[in-house]
Amino acid sequence: MAERYLIVNGDDFGLSPGVSRGILEAHRSGILTSTSFMVNFPWAGEMAAMLQDAPDLGVGIHLNLTTGPPVLPPAEVPTLVNSEGRFSRAWMHLRFRVRPEEARREWCAQVERGIRLLGRLPTHLDTHRYLQAHPVFTEILLWVAKHYQIPAVRCLYPDTPAPGSLGRWNLAEALVERYLRRSAEMIAQSGVRCPDAARAGDFDLQTLLRRLAQLPPGVTELICHPGYVDEDLASLSSLAAHREVELAALTAPAARLVIQEQGIRLVNFRHLAPDRWE
Repeated sequence: MAERYLIVNGDDFGLSPGVSRGILEAHRSGILTSTSFMVNFPWAGEMAAMLQDAPDLGVGIHLNLTTGPPVLPPAEVPTLVNSEGRFSRAWMHLRFRVRPEEARREWCAQVERGIRLLGRLPTHLDTHRYLQAHPVFTEILLWVAKHYQIPAVRCLYPDTPAPGSLGRWNLAEALVERYLRRSAEMIAQSGVRCPDAARAGDFDLQTLLRRLAQLPPGVTELICHPGYVDEDLASLSSLAAHREVELAALTAPAARLVIQEQGIRLVNFRHLAPDRWE
């Protein structure tokens, strides 16, 4: 049987202290191997300091255009922000109002802040709220990765979302599938490395165990959102209470047991480019 490798990536590190603490607990006491750092909040330096005690945790940058303030002055990216100088959460705003050049400059600024805070290159790039599903943002993602010589990115495949979860995208299912297919093709043709498969969608312990048992051969990324609910999170994200459900699943002994029984190897995005990290 072909070997199976698993990257368990906790999105939204830095979104709030509770989310960051939960991700670190899922790493230290569970099966989480990687995280994606949101660096655009005022407390990003404080969150980066928390990572110093987790040297084996892979850390990428969670490129963001929908939550909180931009890294660049709002006046420099006027199509990215609302009247309060903060990102808009509306997909239609992003799709039809945003100038791609402003998005590219803002994502460059986020990567540069991430490198300063981490003191090293991020392991990979991905996007908050799956923006990279749209080919416009896929193109920018790949440009940024190549510009900073970041060797790997997340890839969202047509079968990445859990069945029945596409409604959260607020787009027709057929349109989303077309976007995902084109985005995956762009990444495959780019030369930037990515996992062979990805799985996303909210889960509890039983759903997690089922996904682990059904992993395909090769490298799979399991996209997850563990964390603790705090006041900051409640004001920034509609995904709140379920983060604690995912944290409980990721730290459950049963999850580690299934990984051992199935012979799954836990890795992070460094596994995709070992020559880059030697």
